[in-house]
Amino acid sequence: MIRVLIVEDSITQREILKRLVNGDGAFTVIGEARNGREAIAKVLENPPDVVLMDIHMPDMDGIEATRQIMRLCPVPIVVASATLQKKDVNLALQALEAGAVSVISKPQGAVLLHLEKIAPSLRNELLAASMAKVRRHDSPAPRKAVPTLPVQSTREQPIDIIGVCASTGGPPVLTQIFAAIPKPVPVPILLVQHISEGFEEGFARWLSDTTGQSVRLATSEQRLAPGIWMAPNGTHLTVSGSTRISLIPKNPKDIHSPSGNPQFESLAKHFGPRAAGVLLTGMGDDGAQGLLALRLAGGKTIIQDEASCMIWGMPKWGKELNAATQELNPADIAVTLTQMLKQKIK
Repeated sequence: MIRVLIVEDSITQREILKRLVNGDGAFTVIGEARNGREAIAKVLENPPDVVLMDIHMPDMDGIEATRQIMRLCPVPIVVASATLQKKDVNLALQALEAGAVSVISKPQGAVLLHLEKIAPSLRNELLAASMAKVRRHDSPAPRKAVPTLPVQSTREQPIDIIGVCASTGGPPVLTQIFAAIPKPVPVPILLVQHISEGFEEGFARWLSDTTGQSVRLATSEQRLAPGIWMAPNGTHLTVSGSTRISLIPKNPKDIHSPSGNPQFESLAKHFGPRAAGVLLTGMGDDGAQGLLALRLAGGKTIIQDEASCMIWGMPKWGKELNAATQELNPADIAVTLTQMLKQKIK
């Protein structure tokens, strides 16, 4: 049983969230708190497996509560935003900086009429968060030595494009990597980040502000240009030929949309050894098959190492498929990408 603490000042919303969570036998609500101060006390008294945290609350809001919990008694936290207005999206992303695992949109309106449609996405977020490996937010991630794996020399073929795929735990890793590589980045970087619908535009803006890179949502048929181009929800970010981006509509059977697999596969087809792929932390196996296709096409492929992953899922599948030429921590991923990119900087 995954033990959940619900932090919400509205009695009505607490009841709705309890019904959503308790509707699956894998979860149980072990407590409720009306504000951030109560949440801290309950976490210290009886640490849950995951906290579902509101942002706007009296006495202490969800951002400060997240910051305090991650300092005093780290547990996975999913932050719920009341609206998708720019101000609230920005606050939700501040919670990621404070140490939250993920952000979701809080159920609104006549939610009781369609609980079963809403419940799966909420439970999936809580499930992924419960598996996350969290640490005190004021302590750095452990650094792992760079493995000595056989890697194709980057001198043989310059890199013209990079694909990146991340899920749970991805935002802080992306900020670390993108802030450390050359600015402005001299090639297109295509980014798939699994994030709740409605947050992608704000996330791109936040990532741009925190890294100093140009990060924008991709549009279909736009010309490939240097910068970081993020996949909008409901589409797969790929390339059509070597000059344009192509957004492929979601298939009803797709588990993830966007997904790293079609992205990496398109880079394999149209760029081959002139492309690099990076598969980061996240639950499940998204991106692993596509990364293998890119490696077989001669591309440079990297997975995040287990020690630094919040969830060792997607990179683990990549490793088991022998899809990666390197397994590195975020700092060394940034160093490796910088070495590749130096060939493009005149």
